[in-house]
Amino acid sequence: TSTGYIKYNAVHWDGIEWSMKRIRYYGDCSVVEYPAIKSIYHFNDTTMIITNGGSIGWYNGNTLILDCGVNPLLNGAINKIWGKSKEDLYVVGNNGSIAHYNGVSWKKLESGTTLNINDIWGDYNPKTNEWEIVAAASNYGSSWDKEILKIKSNSVEKLSTYSNPTMEPLLTNWFVPSKQYYVAGAGIYQKRLLTDSVWKNNGFNITTYATTSIRGNNINDIIAVGAFGDFLHYNGVSWKSHYQEPLLSSGSYGSVKINGNLIIASGRKNNEAVILVGRR
Repeated sequence: TSTGYIKYNAVHWDGIEWSMKRIRYYGDCSVVEYPAIKSIYHFNDTTMIITNGGSIGWYNGNTLILDCGVNPLLNGAINKIWGKSKEDLYVVGNNGSIAHYNGVSWKKLESGTTLNINDIWGDYNPKTNEWEIVAAASNYGSSWDKEILKIKSNSVEKLSTYSNPTMEPLLTNWFVPSKQYYVAGAGIYQKRLLTDSVWKNNGFNITTYATTSIRGNNINDIIAVGAFGDFLHYNGVSWKSHYQEPLLSSGSYGSVKINGNLIIASGRKNNEAVILVGRR
């Protein structure tokens, strides 16, 4: 820039050290050459889907090809990406935005809500021989409204939250089909089956902080992170807090991933990026 700074928009871990990356994201639907990357979804080392919030980029680890087909279908910025494959991919975002990619073209799905859709997760249910996809929506911080959405093929169904009048706004969700379903934000809520009438909540017994992201290896190995460096683990019996005050006294984790014995969470403290690496 005019002040001499070099803009980086990603970091990469090779198993030994971190290195900063410059992913060029420029074309017909992106006028900023190196924008902030808002979300990334990874199938393998040569197939990654990246978004700056307004468009999709197909990234092979070296170069990125912009896909502008999703832009006209959005009501607001893309927040998260999830898919079974690069031929069956979903993006969700602000103002109720949902779009599906079938390997050839994008299609807008009517979500039935104007709330921001903050997270999406899917998994295969061997009992029904079907994929289940669930998303969590709310305008966190400005409204008490919330929605839990079930996506099936090209339709969206709202799951009832009325049996939980005290359920607060939602930022994230994760599940193992027909075993455990979680939604979280201002509180962590759980069901064994989606057809169960009530989302259970242990309230302050789990955490007093906002939960921004929840993921797991299985129902007995779940990680949740959130405001002020909140870091929780569920072992199948109870939740344990690994919060270290004041680890992020002026910040929050925004995303967490777990794979085997490795945990990675990312966030910020003031204007500084923070990455948490956990190993078992």
